[in-house]
Amino acid sequence: ATVDEDRNAACIQAIEDYNGVILLNSSGFQGSANLCIVEQNETAFISTQGQSEEFMSRGGDRLISLSPTLEESLRWLAADLADRGQLDGKTIGVAAPDTPGQYEAVEAGLVDTLNSKGIDVAVFDVIGCAGGTFCLEGVVESVQRMRSAGIDVFFNVLNVVSTPTYILEMDTQGFAPGDVQFYASDFNAHAGELVSSKVVAFGGEAAGNLYNGALIIDDADTGAYRLEDYEPRPFNEMCNDTYGANNPSGANHENADRMDGSGSSAYGMVTTVCNIMRTALRAIYAAGDNPTRADIYEALANLGPIDSNEMLPFTIRPGKTQAPNAIHTLRFEYPCTLPSPFGAENICIVPIDDYRAAPGR
Repeated sequence: ATVDEDRNAACIQAIEDYNGVILLNSSGFQGSANLCIVEQNETAFISTQGQSEEFMSRGGDRLISLSPTLEESLRWLAADLADRGQLDGKTIGVAAPDTPGQYEAVEAGLVDTLNSKGIDVAVFDVIGCAGGTFCLEGVVESVQRMRSAGIDVFFNVLNVVSTPTYILEMDTQGFAPGDVQFYASDFNAHAGELVSSKVVAFGGEAAGNLYNGALIIDDADTGAYRLEDYEPRPFNEMCNDTYGANNPSGANHENADRMDGSGSSAYGMVTTVCNIMRTALRAIYAAGDNPTRADIYEALANLGPIDSNEMLPFTIRPGKTQAPNAIHTLRFEYPCTLPSPFGAENICIVPIDDYRAAPGR
């Protein structure tokens, strides 16, 4: 069975065998199984995963995401940089995967937004993935076009295993550190250190040096705990204290655990799951005594402000059930100059400015 088939089977099991009213997920549950839940079976689903705007629309306010939509993530990236003049006079390159839905999101969210701001994309290539995750078809030729065009800005939208290959080919063809400013959002999870670390893990020192200084525009507060003035957020502390006092394993996670350099954050995961659970339980509470499914789903879509990991400004309402409302800029560092680099790859991502309203919010 394919991954998508397995996910659809999980959808059916959760709804038919367990009679799920609100399904919850804290990892990358993607693909048509989302529609199996929210459209075909008209059941609510709360997920950390960014969804396409098509899926959000078809979900009828039953699909709740703790991330921006795929198109929104790219639209915010393009609009924010353009509005602040960061792309003036730049020669821009984009290489998008042909993964179904991703090329379309890159074109609509990133390229079309740049064009609408009067910014030309010098090279917009499609990289073939042969129906899988390794997008290698046309990489050499694409980098040649980037080199010939003299790009000095590159938007990284490739996936976790394809990005290192592309950047390493850039190094092979003569791009040197400082020649290109890389930009990304959390499209394909580049705002997270687990994914971004693979630039070095799979591409080596050369790829890491070239990607060093990449700027990421997103709502995530990745690596903020490394900053000198960081104080653990009360919501995060409450969630972890409650978990520590009540879980049967005796596990107890502290903010300081994130500084051990292992690349693991049980503290952060507890907070994310706490965020998801509180959102679901608030909807059930707000629906009143003996609620129907329809009562619960109406209450869920009308919760307004909700809790979030790191206490970011999250809201949901009918027609806008993706929660984030603010963005800031983060920087990828290799080698990491701050405490507690991520894993053996010695990278880190840290915020470099304050939050601002996302474009259109």
